[in-house]
Amino acid sequence: MGKKGKLEIFKTGFLYYGFVTLSLAIVFVSYIWNTPLAGSMGFSGWLYFVPGALSHAALLALVPFLLSLPFLFIGKRKALYAPVFITLSAILLIFFVANGKVYSLYRFHINEFVLDMLFGGAAGDVFQFDTALYAKVGIEILLLAAAMSAIWFLCRWIFNKFNYVAAKPIITVLLLSLLFSHLFHAYSAAAKIPGVIRSALAIPYNAPLTANRLMLKMGVISKQDMTLNMGGGENSGLCYPLSPIEAQPDSIQKNIVLIAIDSWNKNAWNGEVSPNIWKFSERCSEFEDHLSSGNGTTGSLIGMFFSLPASYKDDLDISGTQPLLVNQLIANGYDVEAYGSASLVHPPFGRMMFSNVPDLRIESEGNTVYDRDCDITNDFISYIDNKEEDKPFFSFLFYDLAHGCEMPAERNHPFKPAWDYPDYLKLNNDLDPTPFWNLYRNSLFQIDSLVGRVLTKLEEKNLLEKTVVIITGDHGQEFNENKKNYWGHGSNFSPVQIRIPFMIFDADKAKQIYRHRTTHYDVAPTLLKEYLGVKNPIEELGIGHLITDSCNRDWHYVGDYGNYAFVIDSDMRILEKEHSGFVEVYDSLVNPIDNYKYDHKKLNDKIIELNRFYK
Repeated sequence: MGKKGKLEIFKTGFLYYGFVTLSLAIVFVSYIWNTPLAGSMGFSGWLYFVPGALSHAALLALVPFLLSLPFLFIGKRKALYAPVFITLSAILLIFFVANGKVYSLYRFHINEFVLDMLFGGAAGDVFQFDTALYAKVGIEILLLAAAMSAIWFLCRWIFNKFNYVAAKPIITVLLLSLLFSHLFHAYSAAAKIPGVIRSALAIPYNAPLTANRLMLKMGVISKQDMTLNMGGGENSGLCYPLSPIEAQPDSIQKNIVLIAIDSWNKNAWNGEVSPNIWKFSERCSEFEDHLSSGNGTTGSLIGMFFSLPASYKDDLDISGTQPLLVNQLIANGYDVEAYGSASLVHPPFGRMMFSNVPDLRIESEGNTVYDRDCDITNDFISYIDNKEEDKPFFSFLFYDLAHGCEMPAERNHPFKPAWDYPDYLKLNNDLDPTPFWNLYRNSLFQIDSLVGRVLTKLEEKNLLEKTVVIITGDHGQEFNENKKNYWGHGSNFSPVQIRIPFMIFDADKAKQIYRHRTTHYDVAPTLLKEYLGVKNPIEELGIGHLITDSCNRDWHYVGDYGNYAFVIDSDMRILEKEHSGFVEVYDSLVNPIDNYKYDHKKLNDKIIELNRFYK
């Protein structure tokens, strides 16, 4: 066969590539067609989804197209070109048809967890397949493979009949679809068009363009708009809570003050670093084995306020679903105030958690993190001085200095020697962490002085006796304690990054020391049940428990949608799904445990349990 013959086959193959792309796009449409998502997309959602699915399918279909080309143009294996192309294309479609089944069950696409459950050594403990099901799946695979072969012969017939493959129109349509879908998604992500953002999640392994900061700079959306509820929660596919809230609040309701310190390393929790909080803790119940719901702020706050894992983040955000905790506070007549040192716009915590709160405070004044931490303290104290006498209040104070370590040089004490600022370029596995550690501890020392002012003001106003005070961190902060060159947070799920101080003050309850494991998921259900009069069973309110309940909390989900782990047991063995999709089991010191045989059935059951707040 000469060059002309090969070129004709190549043109047929390109036409076949176009049909594979179209078939794969149809498969993606099937993911949402019979789900609650289909009814909530609206015109804008479909306007994005059709070209988005088509262009993403085109990129994926390039894999079999390019892998089969060597058989046509290299050596004398051109007879294998069509069978290889057809086989690879069939495998691609079969995979994404199967992925649709997984997505409908777990609300995420196939990853290492799923593959291990399906094909790992304990797969039979997770899924019980009878012979009839195997036969049905086998028939469906054969039919799909036969259909792909038939499409090839259709392409050959079209080319032989018309000698035309419409290459330029196909390429033009695919390129325009790619360009339009990404630009429209970038606009929609900034403008918070729910249908577009929802539908993007259904396209597997999709990474659409976002440019929120650019859109803000261009004036597409304002900072105030970023805090607005997008609405549409009734069609979001969520079922949160599992049944309508029933509540009967007490006639006298306690105020609630939730103080969170960003990046609080539990090894720095002592009376030397935090003398004011330490003294106050003598009146508090303390929880010695408390785990965050994330190794970053987003997963941590979602866990605290929603009692849901951060795998729900996108669905919560695009639907405008608000925390039950905040909704019930408002229903009970509370003043709800949020004092964030960092902006509540980026990340969009204001919109996600407080969009129903009127006149929400979204930014703090100050040139440094220390200045902004002072600003939230001053604003809270001013609020206390001027608040309505009898109206209960909920205040969330979120201090950021331990995260940023940015403050005036004259306040960089009492611990020496200390860096003047975090010099991240110096960090390595052999570095003596002492100067950095002392800068961090000095930051906590300054936060402690500000929290001390908050506690003193509550005492002066005779409010402590009728106020529940919770003091904790969002997550931990690592200083290479495990000698793996990890610094900061968000890089692993070892105890130093997810175990944090946690204490509760309630004047009507005796101080106790609790040694059973507790988590951030317990915060909202505990407040709802014990202080806001909610009568629903606790399992309807989130995935947490009453914080005083010593029930088992193994298989604790920690992390976000893309990078997450399960804390399997009390020894802090960690089953982590890494960014690459690979699954690894680590001990508490971040050492890989080779050939660890975890319970696949428990993992499967836990994932299903976590997903129970989907319809």
